[in-house]
Formats: sequence, C-alpha cells, structure tokens
Amino acid sequence: MSYLLERVKETWRRDGAGAVADEAIAHLRWRLERTAAYGAIRTRELELRNRHVDADPLQLTWVDPADIEYVVAELVPDETDDSHFERPNVPTQGRDGIGAVRGGEWDLSAVPFTDLSEYRLFEQHFREDVPWAETAFVERHRRSPASDWSERKLLNKLERFDALYETIATEGYSTQRELGGHPLNEIVVYAGRNGELRWHENGRHRLAIAKLLELESVPVLITVRHRKLLFPGERSRPENLKR
Repeated sequence: MSYLLERVKETWRRDGAGAVADEAIAHLRWRLERTAAYGAIRTRELELRNRHVDADPLQLTWVDPADIEYVVAELVPDETDDSHFERPNVPTQGRDGIGAVRGGEWDLSAVPFTDLSEYRLFEQHFREDVPWAETAFVERHRRSPASDWSERKLLNKLERFDALYETIATEGYSTQRELGGHPLNEIVVYAGRNGELRWHENGRHRLAIAKLLELESVPVLITVRHRKLLFPGERSRPENLKR
C-alpha cells in the first residue's frame, strides 16, 4: 500500500491532479476486471479438483528466481498499447486458462528470460548505472514508428522502478496481497513437462529485479501445467480429461 501512496504523490507532484485522476480510474477499472476474474477462477477451482488437477491455481509458490530460466514458447512482437517490445507466442490465458493442463511444444523453447528487452534494460540501468534516457530500450522507442509512447511518458514509467528496486533491495520482496494489490497480479509461470518453471507474461519487471538482486525466492502463480508432467506415460487422452 505504501508503494501505491508514493506513486500517487509522485504523479501529483510531477503531472498534477488530472494525471492522478486518470491513473485512479484506470486502476479501479483494472481492479474490477481482476476481481471478477478472481471469483470466476475460484469457482473453476472446484471443477478442477474433480477433474484432473489436484492443485490450487491461486496458491502462491515461493521459488528461486534463478530457476526461472526460460519463457513459454518463442517471443513475438507485443502489439498491445504497453511499452513492451515482445511477449511469449502463446494465447493470453484469461479466466479459463488458469489451472489448465495443456499439451504442445510451448515448454521446449530455448529463449532465455534474459533475452527480454526489459531485463536488458534493467541490467543496463541498475548494474551499469546507465541513465534511463540513455538506455538502448528508450532509444529503441525513439526510433520505432510503432511506439505510442512519448519519451516523457516512458521515462515517467521507468523512473518508478527506481523506488521499487530500492524497496525490494532494502525491505525484501512482498506479495501483492501485502502491498494491497490484486492476488492475480503476481509473477505468472507455467510448469513444463519436466517440472521446470517458465515465465509466461505477468511480472516481467519484478522477476528481472529479483534476478538482478539475486534474491533467494519470490512468490509465483503456477497457472498452467504440461499434460506430460501429470500424465508422463500418456498415449491417449484420459477419459476424465476435458479440454
């Protein structure tokens, strides 16, 4: 909660009351959407327990961030209106994806998490002391005709990570519940056929910071498991396993 208050004060100081109101409205809309999804997932959990996954898809698991080495599938351009340049080439999971069991080759990708633009950005800024405005990430936005982000808006976003990095470094890593955030907004990972954890799409900035700080553990949501992890000798779909 203190992080959110500091963010409000900083936005007010830098951009005024109008910007605070805009961010507050966007945050409330996000909270409502996530809360609806949370309720739907809790209902879905009862179905999962009677089917094929004896696991709570919303249970936090603390893992060594160094063990999350790869991303789910290959990376493709991110066409959302966020500042990201790439995302994993898998469908966004939505409500019905959380707690799912999926087959396929998504867990065979050899793309390291450290290939993400945000990881390289944070490495350049926090380890090499390069100012945000001089990083390759910001320069790439300057040159990209597809970027909808003004340089000032982008720098405002990036400067907030200085406080987040310092807080995690000095006070440790907190869960979203502890911070007053939404429980679905944790780092999201998939479990591959051999049990390895792969980053999916949420929490890329926090995971990058955790890796750079060499934290011992961070909380993650394991939302999807590979079918071969649960049924290693499977030759045909079990009768009780539904799509």
